[in-house]
Amino acid sequence: MVVFTAVAVGTLTAFGVSAATIAGMSALTLIAIGVATQVVLGAAMRALMPKPSLGGANRGYQTTAIGTALDHQIIYGKMRVGGARIYDEATGTNNKYLHRIIAVAGHEIQSFDEIYINDEVVTLNENNFVTSPSKYTAATSGVTGAIEAIQDGSWLGNNRQSLVRIVTHNGSPTQTADSYLVSESSHWTTQCTLNGIAYMYIRLKFNADAFPNGIPEITATISGKKVYDPRTSTTVWSDNPALCLRDYLTSSYGIAEETANIDDTLVIAAANVCDQTDTIAGTTRYTCNGAFTTASTPYDMINGILTSMDGSLWYAQGKWRMKPAYWTAPVLDLDEDDLRSNISVSTRHSRRNNFNTVKGTFRGEESNWQTTDYPQVTNAAFVTADGGQESVADVDLPFTDNSIEARRIARISLERNRQQLTVSASFGLKTLQVQVGDNIRLTNSRFGWTNKEFEVIAWSFGLTDGLDLQTQMTLRETAES
Repeated sequence: MVVFTAVAVGTLTAFGVSAATIAGMSALTLIAIGVATQVVLGAAMRALMPKPSLGGANRGYQTTAIGTALDHQIIYGKMRVGGARIYDEATGTNNKYLHRIIAVAGHEIQSFDEIYINDEVVTLNENNFVTSPSKYTAATSGVTGAIEAIQDGSWLGNNRQSLVRIVTHNGSPTQTADSYLVSESSHWTTQCTLNGIAYMYIRLKFNADAFPNGIPEITATISGKKVYDPRTSTTVWSDNPALCLRDYLTSSYGIAEETANIDDTLVIAAANVCDQTDTIAGTTRYTCNGAFTTASTPYDMINGILTSMDGSLWYAQGKWRMKPAYWTAPVLDLDEDDLRSNISVSTRHSRRNNFNTVKGTFRGEESNWQTTDYPQVTNAAFVTADGGQESVADVDLPFTDNSIEARRIARISLERNRQQLTVSASFGLKTLQVQVGDNIRLTNSRFGWTNKEFEVIAWSFGLTDGLDLQTQMTLRETAES
């Protein structure tokens, strides 16, 4: 689920009222303005909206991108990606060497795990030359060729030399220029450090037999960005969705939020849930593995990252707060005495928003890094209840890299969607202790509810026309299952 928040204080700031002025307002003034937070439910509900979902174009560079002003790529978790070609140069007799730089990320990464030429994993020796597959090696042409191969390190023995050198740089803020390219180029100097950019330097030696289709496609499987973990106060690589979302909120390519405005208590709780391994399959409950470019809007990227834990994000009391999809015990019991208005009840979704089957796509090692369908999730009882007509929601999961997690998220989305009873009412000040994402129990004899469990999906607070302080809440039925 994704969360939208309307906060009066934030609105005032947007219209030019300073933080100091806001701080000087009386409590009653702010109450009169009103404060509201609300949540719109989940990945599945977004899939039903008439709006393009995150597709292939927003999964980063899957091949080499060519252009004069390309966007940075951001990688969370582990993903196979291409990159942006930022430099080409030919050197040597008859321009026999092509030197190329492919930038894979606009930030420091953890590691290059595997490198592919076309769709084959290659092996590099201590001099960064490709030793296998053997098609990327060739017999040396005479004594001169052998001497040249020995001098530049491409000599592999048995009168063969490597045709490809690939040198990786992780994007350290203090990295130095590639010494191999500096030594062979008349343009690339020691000043060309590409600090903060992870890249591959590639040297190809012309050989029509090895490269019959021209310059090959070179990609890599990468363990991406290091993110801050408030549990340990360290910045390390992680594919934990809560930590990745926190990083996006605080990064310049995200919404550049101050860290003080992130509720790290809830981040820690969310991260611990995502790391749980007590699932039936014995895998981690939720992970975030994917890539995107800075051309993507924060709205799309926050939604995309949230799908990896089918989670919620909202802004309340001056802080960003998050919650993955997991059960929490009710925090408050309410009954008729707490009501300050009539109850508005909606018993079912519209037909457009109702479904009994979920399908969609994911991308990861399991699918050879190709975007593919995960096994659809269907509930036969729901199909029967819908008159035997299958109704499908397409839920694409751009930051999920395996079918086990994909089906887990799809099942949660399906089960959550069938909890359709929605209640809206005003309550007394007892509900000030409740926030969006909390579960409560509601008892109402007229409706036959005894401690019926609901999730708070919208919460607002203010004065009524009669100057009575009330909270307005929208509740949706939920269940531990």
